[in-house]
Amino acid sequence: MKLEVVEPDNLELYFELTWRRTEGKKTETMARGKSTILLWSRVLPVLILAWCLGCGHKGPATIMVITPTGGLEYWEDFNHAVEASAKAAGIQTELAAPQAVTDYTEQAQMVETAISRHVQGIIVSPAHQLVLNSVLQKAVQARIPVVIVGSPIALSASDFAAFVGWDEAEAGRLAARRFVALIGRGGEVGVVGVSPTVESSSLIERAFTEEIARAPRVKLVGVKYGLSDWARSRQAVLDLVSEHPNIKGIFTTDEFSTHAAAFAFDQPGQKRPLLIGISDELQELNGLKSGRIDALVVTNPRELGVQAMQAMRAALAGGNASAFSTNLPVYIVDRQSINGNPVVAELFSEVH
Repeated sequence: MKLEVVEPDNLELYFELTWRRTEGKKTETMARGKSTILLWSRVLPVLILAWCLGCGHKGPATIMVITPTGGLEYWEDFNHAVEASAKAAGIQTELAAPQAVTDYTEQAQMVETAISRHVQGIIVSPAHQLVLNSVLQKAVQARIPVVIVGSPIALSASDFAAFVGWDEAEAGRLAARRFVALIGRGGEVGVVGVSPTVESSSLIERAFTEEIARAPRVKLVGVKYGLSDWARSRQAVLDLVSEHPNIKGIFTTDEFSTHAAAFAFDQPGQKRPLLIGISDELQELNGLKSGRIDALVVTNPRELGVQAMQAMRAALAGGNASAFSTNLPVYIVDRQSINGNPVVAELFSEVH
């Protein structure tokens, strides 16, 4: 019996092996096909090199967590929840945030950096609905799963793994209904938002405007923007009062403007309008208890972080991360209901 190895012309890792049995002048092919027998003398160095190159990718997965801005307890609580959930799963986290929520290009650059570093996943809360579109599509092309949190983004659902947010439209409606109930016979109200280009604030503002329009006794007379800056927000609040002396209520759509409104009327004997704001900050929650604010709309940043990490873990495992997409509930609290609210109780539990 004679065994003959027939090699292909090119140097591939696998070769076509033909065994022939020769009997006299007759040759019969016994087996033909792709074989897993390797030409060790040629491919072993290639395999060793490939193995060495792959060594840099060993170890725990790393995800980048990018929030709209820093310096707020809300996003700090969110980050802590993400980090705790990630650590329990053996996943490393890196945190990033632009200095201001209106620094859209800086946030986009942070996503670019995460992609170039080949992180295994990205959790991002987009400040702008459109600015991050192209860079997040790069993440899709790089096969990096992306979990969107907070505010929705103008992308197809196939371009991100999951969306975990909170019902911003309902936040606006709750505030509007509370003003209608408090004002009674009617009157003027105003809004201090972040910016017309910040999606989260715009969603809240739009829902508030639509709900106020349903109440003929209450009229929206002005909208100002504070650009997530305390001093600008304070001036916007004072401008509304100056331009509309009879204004009965002001709605603030982010933590900066809510804080500004709460401390804008500190002069002795100074009469203030009704104040309802969006904020989970402890200082504003205490301000609600002391009477600086009349009502706050709150949601749970820790639950947002936990849900975001559940979606990311599913994505990293190749599972159905979109099954974890959800909108968390929002609540409106006042001096009578604040102590019984579970979200407020959890926020205060961190400091006790």
